[in-house]
Amino acid sequence: MSGLTRVLRGRNARIAILAILTLLIALLHFLIPTESHTLHKLHIVVRKLYFLPPVMAAAWFGLRGAIWTTLAVSGLFLLHAVLDWPGNYMEQANQIGELIGFWVAGLIPGYLFDRQRALLVDLATANEETLFSLVSALDLREHNTCMHSLRVREYTLLLADRFGAGEKQRRDIGYGALLHDVGKIAVPDHILVKAAGLSDSERQEMRKHPEAGYRIVRQAGFLREAAEIVYTHHERFDGSGYPRGLKGDEIPLGARLFMVADVYDAITSERPYRSPMSHHEAVNVIRDQSVGHFDPTVVKAFLAIRPEEFQGVAERFRDDNNGPGSFSAALARGINTREMAIT
Repeated sequence: MSGLTRVLRGRNARIAILAILTLLIALLHFLIPTESHTLHKLHIVVRKLYFLPPVMAAAWFGLRGAIWTTLAVSGLFLLHAVLDWPGNYMEQANQIGELIGFWVAGLIPGYLFDRQRALLVDLATANEETLFSLVSALDLREHNTCMHSLRVREYTLLLADRFGAGEKQRRDIGYGALLHDVGKIAVPDHILVKAAGLSDSERQEMRKHPEAGYRIVRQAGFLREAAEIVYTHHERFDGSGYPRGLKGDEIPLGARLFMVADVYDAITSERPYRSPMSHHEAVNVIRDQSVGHFDPTVVKAFLAIRPEEFQGVAERFRDDNNGPGSFSAALARGINTREMAIT
């Protein structure tokens, strides 16, 4: 299930809850008689429940949702008033006051929730821009492109969607994939950018970067789960990876998804020493490594994704998009996705 589909389903579920709640309150309002004193008190209590839908709509959908919901509530309330307008002027004034109260209860929280949501989006944007700038600098240092980590993140999220990852899990997986190589900031340049093969001692130095990245990332509270992916992104499903030799389900799901996404990007992207593979060739390579290196269930999910989805990510985050404005455009695409998720 894609992130957008998940957001839309959640939105539709909330709309259904509001509609059912409003109709249920209206039904009780219309059906409860007012002849006896006890039933009249119950009738008044039910009327007060009309305040719930506007407030809930404000919290879920902001000002626009609050307006539409309050309109529906007001229409039902007025219909009952027309059909059973009380002769007591005090009761008439009470009902007019309640009608005004519906709008106050809906519009003010709706406005405040919209402001809060905008502030949260701005804060999330600032956090991600900082992280994107950091990883783009690392990518330029090693890969001579600022797009590698962004592509790997998007490929990993394509796989996460196939596993039905919840919004928080999806966010953690995305951050883990984005920051996977942040530990390479501790690797000396003469090792990191060395053109020839590494010596045994240099290889051991390079293999320290997952643990270094873990120590860096876990210091931020909202990145604790992502740090586990950073720590385990070089493990292998058969236990032959590093730094801890984890095996099978001992490896976090996000890291198992990342392994496939990272290899796919590595073999389909331009590199100084070889030409990129086509999508079809890359699929064959990953299929061949499904035993040992990768989780077979992740490979199965990978094979089920349409080539157009991978090609769309590769096009949006092309290596030749490193010119002025291209990185900002990539950030904007991520921000739009977050706004839908927050909504």
